[in-house]
Amino acid sequence: MPTIPTINKLTFTQVPRLDDCNSQTLLNYFESSWEMEETLMKSLIGEETFYINPDPLRNRLIFYLGHSAVFYINKLIHVGLIKKSINPKYETLFELGVDPETPAELDAVMQEVIWPDLEKVWQYRDKAREEITAIINKTPLHLPIHQQHPFWALLMGIEHSRIHFETSSMLLRQLPVEKLKRPQGWNYAPSSSEILHNQMREIPGGVVKLGKFEDDLTYGWDSEYGHLQVEVKPFLASQYLITNKEFLEFVQAGGYNNSEYWTSESWNWKQLYNIQHPKFWISSQKGYRYRATFDEMDLPLNWPVEVNHYEAIAYCRWKGTGTRLMSEAEWNQALLISEDSCLSTNSNINLQFISPNPVEMFKPANTKNGLHDLRGNVWEWLGETFKALPGFQTHQLYEDQSAPFFDGKHLMMLGGSWATNGSMALPSYRNWFRPYFYQHVGFRIVQDLSLV
Repeated sequence: MPTIPTINKLTFTQVPRLDDCNSQTLLNYFESSWEMEETLMKSLIGEETFYINPDPLRNRLIFYLGHSAVFYINKLIHVGLIKKSINPKYETLFELGVDPETPAELDAVMQEVIWPDLEKVWQYRDKAREEITAIINKTPLHLPIHQQHPFWALLMGIEHSRIHFETSSMLLRQLPVEKLKRPQGWNYAPSSSEILHNQMREIPGGVVKLGKFEDDLTYGWDSEYGHLQVEVKPFLASQYLITNKEFLEFVQAGGYNNSEYWTSESWNWKQLYNIQHPKFWISSQKGYRYRATFDEMDLPLNWPVEVNHYEAIAYCRWKGTGTRLMSEAEWNQALLISEDSCLSTNSNINLQFISPNPVEMFKPANTKNGLHDLRGNVWEWLGETFKALPGFQTHQLYEDQSAPFFDGKHLMMLGGSWATNGSMALPSYRNWFRPYFYQHVGFRIVQDLSLV
């Protein structure tokens, strides 16, 4: 099973500068995103696989095949760069994603949907690609691109498709391995059973400013904008993300069977689904194995554990009073302390691997006091709900991109994962999920200095 480190050339990692790009730059950025998604989708074996929904809280895979292409077309029609629909039926069917609280809620909404033939959806994608390519090549480009510029819709489509690459990679990970074939050159990170001491490091206090400026020179989603100044007190944080090895100790100590470590809500979820270990661990006679995106392997003990928010909080409670997850302001302060540049590329991001990596592999610039993997490897759960920054405004092209999720039911995560690419890989991106959803996400632990 190849574990050769290689940066996948499809990702075209450079996010275009809004004041310094040209048609060829945008075409390359679009093409790399499109090819990356197509390569992932072509890893599915058998037409019938596209009509499976691997996650009961997500649509069937054929929806995601059509969704990104439809999103482009609808947004480009909205700004007048495309004059007519390619297929009005598809542009309704594949338009909106889902965020149900229960599988029954999703089934009720989708039960009467008749999904089209797979080949017709691929043909739609081909037509959409032709239309988008023609727009990029033939439309005069006047810089800078700003939020009211017609090409903002193009960038929105590109970044949206890059987000859905990551979403789809998580769904494929839940398919039986015999329904997938790992693309050539997409390799896993190395692993070892080396035992690490995950020491708590002191992060000094300071004042951090959250939010992206309106005139920032890279694309941003509406929830990134706004301004909030926060004073951060000194705190302790684990040098590394919590590893599979560390979380195994929690499992072996009976952590999944002790209600004291769980809230009433999370315990009910655990009991309902009989959860006994992280989702991508596979119980066997010899212990646990691990499900990667395309394959099963021995549990990589020095990779970060991937869990939902419920499980992360249970681990914190098991570790003792005062152990918690990081806040958004603390994460940003830790990044300032750990790296010389918040845009450092020394991390497992942009598909450098198609898996997490050993937590000690990518060292921070500040090797003495910094934290590893604040960016890349896996997302990091935070201890606070997703909310708007002061000054938040929706964008007219996508008014429900984030606003519906400021409901106190979605938890934040920052930093990106190995699958994160494009502007989503910038530290300004603010991500969120329901606490029982799964993504390429882990956590580190934090303590207040006053409690130590």
